[in-house]
Formats: sequence, structure tokens, C-alpha cells
Amino acid sequence: MILRLIYILDRFPSYTLNFIYNEIDVLEREGLVIDIYSLRPAQNCPEEASRFLPRTTNVRPAPAGAVLRAWIHYLRRRPRALLALLFQLPLDNHGPGTGLRALAHLAVAVYFAWLVRDRREHLHAHFAAKSALTALVVSRLNGNSYSFTAHGSSTVFPPKRISLASKIRGADFVVAVSEYNRSTIATLCPELPGEHIVVNRSGIRLEQFPFRKPADRSDAPFRLICIASLHSYKNHETVIEACRLLAERELDFRLDCLGGDVSGRRDKLVGLASQSGVADRVRFRGHVDHGEILDSLQGADLVVLASRVEGVPVSLMEAMAVGTPVLGPHITGLAELIEDGDCGYLADPERPEEFAEKAARLLREPGMARQMASRARARIEAEYDMQSNARSLAAEFKTRLDVRSRDRESYSGSASDRE
Repeated sequence: MILRLIYILDRFPSYTLNFIYNEIDVLEREGLVIDIYSLRPAQNCPEEASRFLPRTTNVRPAPAGAVLRAWIHYLRRRPRALLALLFQLPLDNHGPGTGLRALAHLAVAVYFAWLVRDRREHLHAHFAAKSALTALVVSRLNGNSYSFTAHGSSTVFPPKRISLASKIRGADFVVAVSEYNRSTIATLCPELPGEHIVVNRSGIRLEQFPFRKPADRSDAPFRLICIASLHSYKNHETVIEACRLLAERELDFRLDCLGGDVSGRRDKLVGLASQSGVADRVRFRGHVDHGEILDSLQGADLVVLASRVEGVPVSLMEAMAVGTPVLGPHITGLAELIEDGDCGYLADPERPEEFAEKAARLLREPGMARQMASRARARIEAEYDMQSNARSLAAEFKTRLDVRSRDRESYSGSASDRE
């Protein structure tokens, strides 16, 4: 039997989602068929993901007339289910304004349910915010089963916890990308059995990021990179302040920030770098195609990230794979990726002085950095190999959905016997 899944994403394909491209590739090699739906059309699609554009169905922009027909359809055929969603979802929220956002997402989710109303395949959503809400709505209105992968920020950041407990309870199962993430989800719904949440770590394709030992370098300046879009929670402010402190220590370095601008933050951060006296050392390069990341990583002496909220960043996995020392924030599930002092360093994202101290240590002690880099590669090979992890996810889908199918057939047979 061919197992067909409907994959739901917020915006796809897109920069920073290379781990999803790779996951889909492996799942399809394992015999699954993936139909991709994107709630919003792609913007600035990277070249390596262009093959996904013709096979991705965009839900928005949604014609107003079609949205109205969708709501009328369910008001006639599933009024109780639709009204329950309308009144219940805003109540299950964990941050200011999330109830209103739940209602806003509901309008599009009902339209999507109408688009796939004749399909009964299992749905899988990536990210626990809009995509998972859409899967929940389809399940309530059409009866499909669903699951979702909960990446860290959507479970630990209150503004993104849109009706999260309802999504967790309604899912056949939830995929957590770290033990920390699993624990957070379990705390929200303690009544659910342990097998409701499965840990499947994200990962990278190891062959794309070959290891090379960090070389002793006598030429200046040191090369630092920060791979993160310019969202406020990525906390570039701490990185810039740490740069000011490194300059005070008379370290010669340059920092390249790779990531797209968000809401005009680039100008603000450029101004902050100027005020801090490091404008000549910090460069904002904007979007960089994922295919260029390897060159940037191999040319760097240190990769630094100071986010306040994260899942398990793929950018740090890639750096660890190629042997570039890493310095990340001591938050959420990062300690599962980077054991502080063993295969990299972690620091408090609210303490730039801690970032500066540990960055200086890694740059000034190349022998120690090389040892950490070797251990970091071993960690990635053991736990963050995309091929292995996606195969495990494929097996999870096959096992769980096969059991569900047999249960449904058994129930139908029993009903027929009774008749």
C-alpha cells in the first residue's frame, strides 16, 4: 500500500527550511508520497529549492468568494464542529493577542479544509503555529488524522503558542525535535500517554558538510559569522555588544551577519554597530543561498548565535559538522546539541560579556578549539544525521498509520457484522 501524506507549511519553499527539503527527499526515497501545501506563497526561493515550486500548492491568496463558500459549506454540513472551533480555539492560548490570531488563522484554515474536503490522507504540519492549527481545523471539519512537528520557538515562546494544547490533544502524535521540546509539550498536556510525543531530531545531510580540521592561523583578522534572520528574538544586539568587548580586548576580527532583514531591523542594527564603535568590523550580508553557506562556514573561525528563543538551530549543526567552533545561547534544547565546554560553548544571551569571554577563549586557544571541533563532528554524526533521522520518521508514519488503518477496518467490519 502506498502511503500518501499531505504536508502543510506556512511558507514553502523558503530560506532556512533546507532541513525540510532534505526530510521530504528521504521520506520519498522511503516510499512515501508527499503532497505539499503552503499557506503563503514562497518569497525569495533559494535555487536549491526551486524544484519544489511547481509541486507546491499555495493556499493564499484566497479569493473572498471561495472563502465565503467554504464557511457556508461547513455551516450547513458541520455547524457544531465549526462553531466549536470558533468559540474554543481563542480560549486555549498562552500569550497576549494569541486568541485573536487564532481566529484570523481560522478563516484561512476553513478555506483550506474546503479545498481538501474530498481527501482522506493523513496531514503532517511543520511548525506548531499556523500550519498545525490548519491541520487541527481540517481534522475537526473533514475527519482526517494529523500530526505535526513542533519546533522549539512555537512551544516555548508564548506569542506563538496559538491554541497549542488543542493541537496537541487533537493530533494522532506530535514530533518533538529535542528532549527539552518533548518535556515542554508533555507539561502542557500531562494527561496524554508518553507515546503521544515522539522525539525525532532535525538534522543535516552529512555529505554536504565534510569535516576539515580547523587550521592554525597567523593571519588576521579572525572571521566570525552569525547565521540568523534579523528577527528581534535572534538578539543580534548581544552579538554586537560582544563585538565591542572583543575590540576592547584588542582582538582583530570581522563579523559577517547572514540573514534576511525583518521589519527594517537592519538599519537599527547597523546604527547600533556604529554607536558601539564596531561598524568597520560588522557586515550585514542579507540572504545568502544555502548552497553558499558551506564556503562561509569553512572560511570562518567561529560561528556565534545569541537567540533568546530557538529550537535546535540547523546553522549550528552545519558549523559543527564542518569543524568550525561554535558559541550559542544557553537556552531551551541547545544543551542537547552543544555540551558546554565539550563540543562548543554556550553563554547567557543576556550577558554579552560572557559571549565575549568565551569567543576570545576559542579564538586564542586553537588547540582547544580543534579538540572541540572533532567532538562536535562526532555528536552530529551520532544524533543529527538527516538521512538516519528522516528514515526513523518514515518508519514512524508507516507504523502509526498502519495501526490506525487496521483499527478503522476492524471497526468497520464490526459495524457491518452488527448490521
